[in-house]
Amino acid sequence: MRYLPPARIDDFERSGDPDKLKDEWHRRIKDQIDQYRNLSRFLDPLDADASAALGSFPWTGFPRIFDAWLDIENHPHQIERAHRSAEMLNRFVYVKFQDDFFRVPADPDNGWMLFARQNGGTSMSQPFALAERPQDEYLEWHVVREPMTNKVTRIDFTVEAPEYWETLAEGDPDLASKLYSELLGTQVPTEDLFFRGDILCPELVRVGNAFAVSGHVPLFPNRDDFKAGQYNRWNLWNTERGAVHLTQRANTLFAEINLAARATQRFAVRQDLGSNVDRFTLTACGGYGSVNRNSDPTIGEAVNTLALSGFRAMVANPIGLYIGEVDLSGFRDPSGEPVERDKIFTLLRGSFEDEDGLPRVLRFSVHPPDNAGYTLEECTFDGHVLNTGGPIARKTTVVIHGTAMPAQSSHPVVNCEAITCEHPTKRPIYFLAVPPESNCPPPNAPDWQDPPVPIAPDATNALAGALTTQPRSSGSRS
Repeated sequence: MRYLPPARIDDFERSGDPDKLKDEWHRRIKDQIDQYRNLSRFLDPLDADASAALGSFPWTGFPRIFDAWLDIENHPHQIERAHRSAEMLNRFVYVKFQDDFFRVPADPDNGWMLFARQNGGTSMSQPFALAERPQDEYLEWHVVREPMTNKVTRIDFTVEAPEYWETLAEGDPDLASKLYSELLGTQVPTEDLFFRGDILCPELVRVGNAFAVSGHVPLFPNRDDFKAGQYNRWNLWNTERGAVHLTQRANTLFAEINLAARATQRFAVRQDLGSNVDRFTLTACGGYGSVNRNSDPTIGEAVNTLALSGFRAMVANPIGLYIGEVDLSGFRDPSGEPVERDKIFTLLRGSFEDEDGLPRVLRFSVHPPDNAGYTLEECTFDGHVLNTGGPIARKTTVVIHGTAMPAQSSHPVVNCEAITCEHPTKRPIYFLAVPPESNCPPPNAPDWQDPPVPIAPDATNALAGALTTQPRSSGSRS
């Protein structure tokens, strides 16, 4: 048996060597699955037989972090700002400082940019940065505008995994560019999808209280990442010009596998089903995700409940992130009239009813009816002018499908990695995760002050110059 591509999508069949792609995808998933076989309540999806139970775990697709930081329950007028903020591209680079590499905001003025090594040298005339969408609930979208008028012609939504497209693109580059072109409705050159040379990053030295660029060095020289000819999951056709698959650093399929697998453990915070621990506390304790998301706490709680109830559990094959429901009842045309869903909705990849009856949608678009004579920003959605995708994301659910079988093994207790602290006023609650032995910071402490995400229109450059975050290494190109 093989691990299947998400939604059983048949892209590989369009390749000249479909078995090569299928084998490579199976290998990549297996390499991830093999890391968790020592967990007593972990279930390899390929071991699930006909008696296995299936369940679906949905969450809301709009990023909870923006609502929490902007305190929209107390300040509902901030909702439009949340929508705009969720569509700001985060431009980032890596820098080397001392012996480590750090992921930081791009800073062209100070030379904090990346370069491609070409023809044996560094192409210093073409500095570039990478970009990601801050939409961190495993649902990302791109607002498509008419080039001459800037009018909104459609909004594309996707939950597709970057690892899948990495496998496809590096196995069959021409097929990848064809699929890009079909999905975006424009010709996408194959070479635009790949790094054109080994990537070099600035090396920094401290000068007083500031940092200066002392030279440029290969990025992650001891790893296979960011090398010439590799797929660039942050290419401009997947960021500035479209959304083919997920880009946000936490929105990866391997992160989903890691989260679900680790959530099968029996944590000290919740040793029995009667302890009534909320999903955010459980997430902090398990250390397997972000406490301020809708997605991670929902997935973790669902899988953990199965494990505590005597089951081995995991995400079902085909492992993937899927769109569960899209409620477009709030759409109104320029005259204020509702429009039939079929006229404004196009399902592009996947199905709402897979062969096992479960929804496995990967991509859809919302657009005006054919020959309507108006564009989307002339319409409203739940009372909001439809010039951002946020209102639709709020009415879209993302889902994973779990599989479970009775467990016969013991279930040892694991200590908590962190506890949650609640912001005293923000609603929905904004959390900090701190070590178990720590006290929660007071309301005026710096920990609460800086937004963890860019908020429009201010704070765009609030983190520039800060060396704060180690690159993640789980499942991808950092």
